[in-house]
Amino acid sequence: MANEFSPDQGDKQYLGNRTIPRQRFRHQESLNAATSDWLILPAGIGDLMVSLAPTSGNARVEFTQAPIADIEAGTVNTGTQWPDGDVSSATQKLMVNAVSAIRCVASGECQWTVTA
Repeated sequence: MANEFSPDQGDKQYLGNRTIPRQRFRHQESLNAATSDWLILPAGIGDLMVSLAPTSGNARVEFTQAPIADIEAGTVNTGTQWPDGDVSSATQKLMVNAVSAIRCVASGECQWTVTA
């Protein structure tokens, strides 16, 4: 129903380094003609880099401002499409983290990655 956007466990640059105040976050997923679960975005994370790499068909990102409890309960079925709509080639977008969750909707094979 929902995934938590979690810290990238391989990122150790922030340890003992005052110029990098926090660990990075990363989510990567492969889809094949499917809609991913919602990826819940924690408060306090700034901008997100969202990348789609469809190898067949189209893909798009959707977002919601629904309450976290509704997302976790699986009662949020629709989302708002990102401004680029459906894309058929690799696309990256810097998005402001001002939403509760995002997901990927793919009509074919697609790799999607979210980092912060």
